[in-house]
Amino acid sequence: MPLTIIRVLCYYNINMAWDYNKKEYEKQARADPAWHLERLINYGQGNKKLNKELLARYLPQLKIPEDRRAFLELLLWNKKF
Repeated sequence: MPLTIIRVLCYYNINMAWDYNKKEYEKQARADPAWHLERLINYGQGNKKLNKELLARYLPQLKIPEDRRAFLELLLWNKKF
């Protein structure tokens, strides 16, 4: 794998708030839990865990890849895909 791709992957996994400064990110995350869940699922979680109740509530409206959605549905509700 070329070094530039590795750097990009590391950047996205470590710094998921790459397009927001920390203060704006925290403000947006408190205001919109669905947005925050999308960010955690799509860009990595770092040391954070997903809140099961919030995930169950917002999963149908999240804009995430279908394979991730199927996996989360399997974990939450044992729903087969």
